[in-house]
Amino acid sequence: MDEKRIFFEVAYDGTDFAGWQIQPDKMSVQQRIEDRLSELYVNQPIRIHSSGRTDSGVHAMAQAVTFNPPDYPQIPPANLQIALNHSLPDSIIIRTAKFADAPDFHARYSAVGKAYTYVINRGEALPFNLRKSWHLPDCTDICEIRKAADIVTGTHDFSSFTTSRKKIDNAVRKIYRVEIDQAEDLLYLTFVGSGFLYKMVRSLVGAMVMVGSGKLKAEEIADLIKAKDRSKAPRSAPPNGLFLMKVFYDKASLEKWKYTDKPIE
Repeated sequence: MDEKRIFFEVAYDGTDFAGWQIQPDKMSVQQRIEDRLSELYVNQPIRIHSSGRTDSGVHAMAQAVTFNPPDYPQIPPANLQIALNHSLPDSIIIRTAKFADAPDFHARYSAVGKAYTYVINRGEALPFNLRKSWHLPDCTDICEIRKAADIVTGTHDFSSFTTSRKKIDNAVRKIYRVEIDQAEDLLYLTFVGSGFLYKMVRSLVGAMVMVGSGKLKAEEIADLIKAKDRSKAPRSAPPNGLFLMKVFYDKASLEKWKYTDKPIE
């Protein structure tokens, strides 16, 4: 075990941030955490690495983060967790803090998969749920959405479902499963995969809700995949309903993980 590298799992409400990644003249989740860590380490600069960026308005239940602390002062991970949660805004919580399992462990490059959940509200639009769900009262055909979920499951070229295809060498990704759950007016679409392209989940949700609203047939999703053309697919879902749920570092945990931690109820 390399006690120089520390691992965090971070939950955050992305509504008021310009995404995870540091950006000039905008406040990001990464910036807030790094600023607080620097204060704890007597103003030494700290750079943290996440499993990947999330866009403005996207949330996380367990974003993975690693960083190498300076030699001094030595702060145990548990103490870091307490100090950070005391000083960070309520919209950011450190849920897990521990030493990394190996010297070369990296939040991004060691990952073998991720899970995302998208929340759709088919009931009343209220200030409390509009920040964390997409209000779609007419998205009612769950049977057809399940058919669409079966079609996107598996290994495919998802060029039709990313907005940055020209920057990607290979658009093939594997979706292990899509779990669909309901709790009264809320519909949860959870995607577990080996990895996801930029805005891929939001793009898939954008197509699947068209199916659930009767504006697209489930079997047409297969045609969209074959097209490998973003212009053929419906618009992406808005960011506010998307949650990064979990980052996986071994295949066993990926296969065993169950969707139980609803982001909103």
